[in-house]
Amino acid sequence: MKPITVYIVEDEPPARERLLAFVDAHPQLKSVGWSETGKKALEEIPRILPDVVLLDIHLPDISGLDVLKLLPEKPQVIFSTAYDQYALQAFELNAVDYLLKPYSYERFERAIEKLKTRTLTPPDLTDATRGVRLQQTLQRIPARVGERIYILAVDDIVYFASEDKVVLAHLVDKAYIINYTLEELEQRLDPEQFFRIHRSTIVNLNFVHIIEPYFGGSYIMEVKDNRRTQLPISRNAARRLRKKLGW
Repeated sequence: MKPITVYIVEDEPPARERLLAFVDAHPQLKSVGWSETGKKALEEIPRILPDVVLLDIHLPDISGLDVLKLLPEKPQVIFSTAYDQYALQAFELNAVDYLLKPYSYERFERAIEKLKTRTLTPPDLTDATRGVRLQQTLQRIPARVGERIYILAVDDIVYFASEDKVVLAHLVDKAYIINYTLEELEQRLDPEQFFRIHRSTIVNLNFVHIIEPYFGGSYIMEVKDNRRTQLPISRNAARRLRKKLGW
């Protein structure tokens, strides 16, 4: 029997430890991470893809309600808060349940039962459904710059490049560090639009300007950004790209 994966967003250490204890005590749940700020949650949740997020509303930076609104893909969410005035907004956002602090383990269990009923997914199918979700194409990607979170539309990204152990999303005029590996991006970007031309580069084919021979069977690609950046294409990628584009 496979566990239901849980991600916790809670800034108060006692409340977070209590939630972690509840998750550990439940035979069908598994904690896959936690954060104490909304900004960190926006970075980690799209990468981890938990089955459910236990989300506080009053966070030190942005509200839990805004976290849910900003997520590129909406997960199942159970709100956990000391304030009852946000319940209507929470259910308008399709929350599974709304837990008012302090609540008992039995109340927590009832929320999990609601989750299981809604998803109609037996725990032993969790891996399979997670695999399907990983194949869903990304439409937006969060990127953190200082204290701000920018939401990037993938259609606006010219290419992704791995540089010095980080991945950058390059737009026409600037680049942002994102919290994805190239392998994760390759799995979740539309293969008709994005193509891995090198072990360190994935390019948006809609921004390709020129492809020209380089040496040894490799090629150079010029993309339509402000700098007319030139990107190397490996020999193996060139063969696949030639077949794909029919040149």
